[in-house]
Formats: sequence, structure tokens, C-alpha cells
Amino acid sequence: MEPASAFGPRLRQERERRHISLTSIAENTKISRSLLEALERDDVSRWPSGIFRRSFLRSYAQAIGLNGDEIVKEFLERFPDPSRCPAPVQNTTTAETPATHASQSASTSTPDRVEFVLRINVPRSWVSWLSWAIPGRQGT
Repeated sequence: MEPASAFGPRLRQERERRHISLTSIAENTKISRSLLEALERDDVSRWPSGIFRRSFLRSYAQAIGLNGDEIVKEFLERFPDPSRCPAPVQNTTTAETPATHASQSASTSTPDRVEFVLRINVPRSWVSWLSWAIPGRQGT
């Protein structure tokens, strides 16, 4: 198996073999040239996380003629996404029974719904119109 440091240089070598410039990839993919240069040096410290990380890499791989899904998979194996860190492990003592653990988690669980608040900003000129147009709102 190749060492992890060979990933970026291998991509650069493939890009150069096909005579594709980093500038043209940056212009076509809208990914900054500095990020692409860092990728080819195996420096992913400034790369975004989550979907942007995968999307940028897929776009770069396709721009140099490689299978984007395979490159993304290999990349994530070598450079795990920092936004997908594993959940902390909770220590449980032997004195806890499953029943007490279940009652504790039930009392601290979050509801199964999400509430959204919709706030609408309207121009001040509408306020006078609304106070005139809505019955019972005159003089407000």
C-alpha cells in the first residue's frame, strides 16, 4: 500500500501527465489555486470540511480525468473529515443497571421535533399601510 504522503503528489503527477494547468482547474471549478496547490502537497489543513471538502475533491478529480467517487473515498480514508469526529464515549459504572441508564437518558433526551421561527422584515412605509388596511389596527 502507498504511504499517505503519496496521495497529493500522485494527483499532481496525473494532472501534469495530461498537461492540465492548476490555473485552468481553478477557473473551471471555482476552487482557489492555493487550495489545489496545498492538496497536491498533501496539506489539507486549510481545506473546508463536510460536503464542500468532498465536492471540491470530486470536481478536481473529474477535471484531471479521474473517477471522482474513487478519489473522494481514498482521500477520506487518508485524511478523515474533521467535522465527522466520533462521538465521545461515556463511561458507565458497573453499579448502573440498564433500567437506570434508560431513565436517565429519557429525562435528558431532546424532543423529536424542531421548531422554526419565521421573522419577516417589512419597510417602514408598509407599517402605515398595514395599520390602515387591517381592521382594528388604526392608530397603532
